[in-house]
Amino acid sequence: MSDILVAVLTGIVMFIGLLGALLPVIPDLVIIWGAALGYGLIVGWGDSGPWIFGVISILGLGGVLTEIWMSGVGGKIGGASFKSILVGLILGIIGFIFLTPIGGLALLLVGTFAMEYYRLGDAEEALKGMLGVGLGYGASFGVKLLIGLLMMGLWVVWVVVD
Repeated sequence: MSDILVAVLTGIVMFIGLLGALLPVIPDLVIIWGAALGYGLIVGWGDSGPWIFGVISILGLGGVLTEIWMSGVGGKIGGASFKSILVGLILGIIGFIFLTPIGGLALLLVGTFAMEYYRLGDAEEALKGMLGVGLGYGASFGVKLLIGLLMMGLWVVWVVVD
């Protein structure tokens, strides 16, 4: 397979990953990172590839952590306790790994609601905490979109330089 074809296919896969910042069904930054990894393994790393891929990896991890952090901040604004947010985040991560990103989001919300309801015994207050977590998660899409674009831009630099 020619290097140009691999680069075009990698760019298409990265674009699909970028759409994941808008659609929670697609694991956005993970796809972009995986496409960059695949490109390096197929075409070769060149002189700058390992360094650029390292920065892409750090950005991807930072984007995932930002998503988690923003969900927590939203939960706090909604009145959820740290313990409820933590349970929701743990369940969300488990759901993301073993189910789909939608499953992760669902478990994040359900876990937060369940712990808040257990803690307060008030469904309306538990719902506020859950909605705060959901809004924080939703707000993270803009950050993830920017990070995804940056990751893709670095990959383009890698392709052009090497």
